[in-house]
Amino acid sequence: MMSNYTQKREVLVALDAEFAEKIDQLTDDWTEAIEQALRLWYAKQIEDKLRKFYQNRSQEDIEFEEEWFNLVEEQIEETWSSDGL
Repeated sequence: MMSNYTQKREVLVALDAEFAEKIDQLTDDWTEAIEQALRLWYAKQIEDKLRKFYQNRSQEDIEFEEEWFNLVEEQIEETWSSDGL
């Protein structure tokens, strides 16, 4: 049986006092707020890396992907037509 318990690690952070007061007005659960904020930050970092990867592809890579897609598309069409779909 899987447990819902996840291991936690304590970290010490220093925040601008004025900003921290604003957060205090919105939540009593700093752990949850910080965890949600970091999950959003992390997702954005991954998204940015993916965007950079796709923006930096060479023309050769793009042409290869287009050829591969067309080949796969043809094979799918052949499979569907041979199955009578």
